[in-house]
Amino acid sequence: MNREVKTVVYDSELHIEAYRFEGVEQPFPNHFHEYYVIGFMEGGRRRLSCRNREYTIAKGDIVIFNPGDNHACVQTDGGALDYRGFNITKEVMLELAAEVTGRRALPGFTRTVVSDEDVTGCLRPLHELIMNSSLEFDREERLLLLISLLIQRYGQPFEECVPECREEIERACAYMEEHYTERI
Repeated sequence: MNREVKTVVYDSELHIEAYRFEGVEQPFPNHFHEYYVIGFMEGGRRRLSCRNREYTIAKGDIVIFNPGDNHACVQTDGGALDYRGFNITKEVMLELAAEVTGRRALPGFTRTVVSDEDVTGCLRPLHELIMNSSLEFDREERLLLLISLLIQRYGQPFEECVPECREEIERACAYMEEHYTERI
């Protein structure tokens, strides 16, 4: 059995969270986040379901989840997951988008899984700097370059990426939060 290690580091200057899952074998059930997730596979092979589409992801693949994108994954190769990722709040993404596009508008990403050497070339070094709590001045430049590449290549207005049933999901979530102590 592999030794599972989950490491999370918050960069208080960039206001983003970097994390790494190593040796993880467990499946992740269907869920969503209220923030952007940008990650990449270092090892393992998983079947990913996102927005009712199926993908096989492996080493070198980049995953991009918009806020509210439902997703789940399970290991398919008998090995373990080795994954690096960033969590970026909507507020921070608004600031980053304004910096790189000149417009303060949330981007929506059209592709969930991409293989893009330029993007990986930005992701990996930035991730390592944050995970090592580096104070190097170019972290912000690297983050802006990453977001710029993602928006240019895979971005569109956020509203065009919102699931049609988003309002229903929000009502259901609000109901569950309000009544979580009761039998639903």
